[in-house]
Amino acid sequence: MAAARVNRVMRGTPAPDSDLAAGARIAPTPPVIDIHIHIAAKNEPGCRVSRELESEPAFIYMLLADRVKRSALRRDFDGAIRDHILGALAGAPSVDYGVVLALDAAYGEDGRRLEEHSHLVVTNEYVRKLAKANPKVLVGASVHPNRGPAEGREELERCLDGDPPPALLKLLPNSQVIDVGDPRHDWYYETLAERGVPLLCHTGPENTLPVPSPVDDHQRLGDPRRLRRALDIGVTVIAAHSAMRVFPFQDDHLGDLAAMMREAEENGRWRLFADVSAMCLICRIGTVHRVLEGIPGERMILGSDYPVPVSDMPPVVFKGLSLDGYLALLHVRNPIEKNLRQLLAMGFPASIGTRAAEVIPARVLA
Repeated sequence: MAAARVNRVMRGTPAPDSDLAAGARIAPTPPVIDIHIHIAAKNEPGCRVSRELESEPAFIYMLLADRVKRSALRRDFDGAIRDHILGALAGAPSVDYGVVLALDAAYGEDGRRLEEHSHLVVTNEYVRKLAKANPKVLVGASVHPNRGPAEGREELERCLDGDPPPALLKLLPNSQVIDVGDPRHDWYYETLAERGVPLLCHTGPENTLPVPSPVDDHQRLGDPRRLRRALDIGVTVIAAHSAMRVFPFQDDHLGDLAAMMREAEENGRWRLFADVSAMCLICRIGTVHRVLEGIPGERMILGSDYPVPVSDMPPVVFKGLSLDGYLALLHVRNPIEKNLRQLLAMGFPASIGTRAAEVIPARVLA
């Protein structure tokens, strides 16, 4: 499938030989946005990658699968990571923008920064700098609500008023140690609701960043039902990864999220969405059909989770794809492009690509 064809499918635009292409005016089409792309840095002010994270099997696997050489990281960690990830975004012809995510440090309930649990810290300032220098980058900010309504509100307002403004706020409760259902975070949700900025919140188990001990207790922080409070206050919530598991032996919360989606339809108040990031992993073969069956298409949003590797998925997950079509997918080298094309071939609706443009603040794309 040619890139131009992918773009037409994603945007719902007619083919060139249609009657509309003969001269009728066509309304502008929304951009295709990947809302879930990570970055890392060691030497930028305030950024951190812990030694423990670098020794994690998941981190080592990412480097190998993404063909990032350790020698390049030793020479210039920040530059190697930046150029690799932003190069992938720039080289994805069917994706107009990518939301690059900051990640705040971990904080305890008393507002104390937990340095020992802050294995990946990416500052809002660094992501804003990247966005200013790269036209395809949108800002995904991160402010830990345990900072409290004094220091936390100041940083949150600084983010929301930043240049460029954030497309969304990102939280990873399992690793950042956040109970997103805690009433003490109401100030946080009220601010997001008032400013119309979505919350992209990790749901389901976490397998990439270290999860503090006791691990089982902190993995439960990925339960999407804890987001009911934010939804009731009026926050637009995007449940990252659709609350699904990575490995077949894990429990997940996809069923709970599906029930919340039905409740959102019934109450007409909740603005609840789910991204389908990190779906293109071999170990998630058995999860694809569950997501397609459980999450309404109109509530799905495109995400890749890159640099989490994008696998060449086996033919069994694709619906009615010809041999030529499958071989064409295998020949797509760009991981962000491959993620999108494989999702479409799996049966995810074309609207996943443009849904984010309807959810993030209009000023971000102005």
